[in-house]
Amino acid sequence: MKPAVLIVEPDDDRRRALSLGLAQRGYESVPAMGADEGLKFARGLGPSVIVAPALLMGFGDASILDRFQVRDRSMKRTLLLLGNASDEGAVPEDVLFLQVRGLSHDEIARRIRLVLVGREVGVEADAEIRSLVGDLSLTPLLELVRALHRCAVTGRLEVEAGVIALDAGDVVAAQAGRARGIKAFCRLSRLVDGPFHVVLGPVGDDREIDLAVPDLVLTSIEELQIEQPDRRAKLRVLTPPGGEEESSNLQQTLLEVIEGCESVGDLLDALPATDGRVVQMMRGLQERGMLRLETPRLAVAVVTDSTSDLPPELARSHDIQVVPLSVIFGKDRLRDGVDIQARDFYQLLESSDSHPQTQPPPEAEFFEHYLELTREQDVISVHISEKMSETTAHAREAALRGSRSFDLPPERHDYALEVVDSETVSMGLGLQALFAARMARRGLGVFHIAQRLRAIAPRIHILFGVDTLDYLVKGGRIGRARAALGKLLGIRPILGVVGGEVTDVDKVLGGRRVHPRIVALFEERLEPGKPVIVSIAHARAPVWADRLRTLIERRFAPREMIMTDIGPVVGTHTGPGCVGCVAFQPDEEEWPLVSALE
Repeated sequence: MKPAVLIVEPDDDRRRALSLGLAQRGYESVPAMGADEGLKFARGLGPSVIVAPALLMGFGDASILDRFQVRDRSMKRTLLLLGNASDEGAVPEDVLFLQVRGLSHDEIARRIRLVLVGREVGVEADAEIRSLVGDLSLTPLLELVRALHRCAVTGRLEVEAGVIALDAGDVVAAQAGRARGIKAFCRLSRLVDGPFHVVLGPVGDDREIDLAVPDLVLTSIEELQIEQPDRRAKLRVLTPPGGEEESSNLQQTLLEVIEGCESVGDLLDALPATDGRVVQMMRGLQERGMLRLETPRLAVAVVTDSTSDLPPELARSHDIQVVPLSVIFGKDRLRDGVDIQARDFYQLLESSDSHPQTQPPPEAEFFEHYLELTREQDVISVHISEKMSETTAHAREAALRGSRSFDLPPERHDYALEVVDSETVSMGLGLQALFAARMARRGLGVFHIAQRLRAIAPRIHILFGVDTLDYLVKGGRIGRARAALGKLLGIRPILGVVGGEVTDVDKVLGGRRVHPRIVALFEERLEPGKPVIVSIAHARAPVWADRLRTLIERRFAPREMIMTDIGPVVGTHTGPGCVGCVAFQPDEEEWPLVSALE
């Protein structure tokens, strides 16, 4: 059932135009001329979405929403206020705002429709109401595609790895790197995290996919069951085409194509069949001794912990091993990113009667990791600030015990293992682990990497704002009296990590001022015109993360932007709604060492 919308608008022309425009698209639209009539209709009809001028009494302060207090998030009403740029500062942060100056009535109606589609799909509109925005860790891609299909959406689903085009809910095209069509769709369905945008509008006449959405989703689910090898693995043909071994035409074709490919990734891109089908053929050749995959192993292995909040795919592609910390709910010990993911954690956090505790990995777990790795590699192990957690201390204890008791072959007795205190957390740590992996890939040794990281650590800037002070109180970061006063006055702190500890940096009045102030604070810390690497992390707040990303990109034009989730351990202390930004500005000598790999 489509959501109903109440349009409270004193201007006759705009009210009629918006009501007609939405009715033509199949939405129930109830027009009201002013505040009194709007309040009466709101009480009687309980519409899903309310549209009103930002200066209209009873609506502009969002007090209308107090009449619809419900526990179920999916049943909450959405308030969209229309106004000029000067009106936005007073708008509560949980209310949508659309600057209407210069917009036609048709364009305003289109933006309202976007909000209505978002209600149907379960995804929110971005800050400027140009697209729907979310994160795949919270809304899995196949689940999102099904919802867009049910709502007969025409438009594009955009993710960082590609795009999916829909026409009246049918998937008609997809692109992921060099792959197109069903192959691309199946490849994108493997994504488990990262931001997405849904943009409404025509998608053109080219149709690459004829499968109905249920069949397409089933095909993707079948593909997901096939484990993918490392795309960087080298291909070695052991039995040339035309040998005594019999093989199918498909396998012969595969062998012929392999001759022109260096890696698994090259082969997957070169064939039109889905990646899963190609992998199955490759494994058939491997089982018959006709093909071998050789995965390169670097001289230096990189280890970090789950408070780094590294996107899983980024960690995998850089061979970074992530040792999980744990969150403890009562008697349940759940490993961060293994037993519990961000999506389930924040639901559990809000519904649990008790606040969870966090626990570092035991020394024995680090010992086992180091023992396995040092058989063939040196190790750089970089972790959360020692002032925040015992994780780094446990890693050092394991390294020290290993220096006395590792049972290694003679040629590995001179192995190198260095533990580094990152002096930070979340993607401040994540960037250091990423930089270590990139330096290792570029041939630097353990001690050189460790020296570089210790020089980099003080210049990694991290700033963040929280949606509520409650979790900082529960974690002992601030007192209850201060939190109560901040809540009463609408004061929002801006926090940072300085000297390895979380500290107050600034404060603003109202949540909408947090992100512009964060950008202004970065302006004081970063030199204009020089390369900057940025990461934005959020705790179930993709819309606000997208807003901060837009502000950062407009001001600094980062050379690299990494979006990620705040995981369960860090999220225990920040709570849902937290959005943070990490920025690092390398010098001329550091840039070629830490910049993205080609």
